[in-house]
Amino acid sequence: MTATPTPPGRPQEPWPMLRAQPRTFFNAPLCADLDRLEADIAFIGVPFDQGTLGRPGARFGPDALRDAPRAYSYTDPYGRQAAAEGFFDLDAGDELLRGVSMADCGNVTIVPSEVTGNFDKITRAVAKAVERGALPAVVGGDHAITFPVVRGLSQFAPLNIVHFDAHLDYTHDVQDALYTHASPIRRCRELPHVGHITSVGIRSARRTPYEEAVRDGSLIISGRRFRQIGPQAVADMIPAAENLYITFDVDVLDPTLAPGTGTPETGGLFYQETRDCLTALLKKSNLVAFDLVEVAPPYDNSQLTVQVAAQLMQDILAARFPSR
Repeated sequence: MTATPTPPGRPQEPWPMLRAQPRTFFNAPLCADLDRLEADIAFIGVPFDQGTLGRPGARFGPDALRDAPRAYSYTDPYGRQAAAEGFFDLDAGDELLRGVSMADCGNVTIVPSEVTGNFDKITRAVAKAVERGALPAVVGGDHAITFPVVRGLSQFAPLNIVHFDAHLDYTHDVQDALYTHASPIRRCRELPHVGHITSVGIRSARRTPYEEAVRDGSLIISGRRFRQIGPQAVADMIPAAENLYITFDVDVLDPTLAPGTGTPETGGLFYQETRDCLTALLKKSNLVAFDLVEVAPPYDNSQLTVQVAAQLMQDILAARFPSR
């Protein structure tokens, strides 16, 4: 049997097919014990969709993003580079996130029907990651998880929130239920360490929650307004923050880009303008944590939603952490 020749310029690697390893976000190393976390970025999966009022499925989001069908590993697939060598970017002509360490801390264990207990575990995991000096990158799950994540960031006061979403998520309660994905921004507003809140890309809102959000000082930028003034002007409208939290609901994007979500709304944002707004925002504010939520793989045609979501996560991290 004749061996397949090695392409010119590529070193021969023994047994290249034997590379079994657990799936992780961006192929980052696993960290099974938060007390031993040593990384700039800590990915925390939250497979929770008990706050969903419509179509469930966001609990499958974290593992789907770990398996995003694109080459977004920050190690060289041919084994020639060490870990944390970054992602080559064609426009930059260089690696992004070079020298920035990442760790996948696994998923928070979710117990059915134990909503407040699950939230307590999320809060503790985020607080521990911060204590260890890492930036928590939290992947849901439905949007209800934003409240316990922000609750775990109490040392960052005041903490400004920028909320990308098709929906306002400022409903006080749904038939006395306080912790649904219709209410996380309202719950965050009630936390003493939360400062200014901006909601971007809103396309669906009821009168009462809208009027209450405005009364409480929120800046609301609709999807139509975003399109009229552009991403840089939107970023300029948002107050600069010493401590910034971004919560990114994937349904802020147009359903042609992100069909895999429980509550899609027509007329959403497109990838490049979203990336440009995020990049401009992070030039003027210090990001201390973020979440990406509402990716629901059962509705994701051709796995398009997980691809754009993974790319936006990479964009956020690259804007926050320049290559070293």
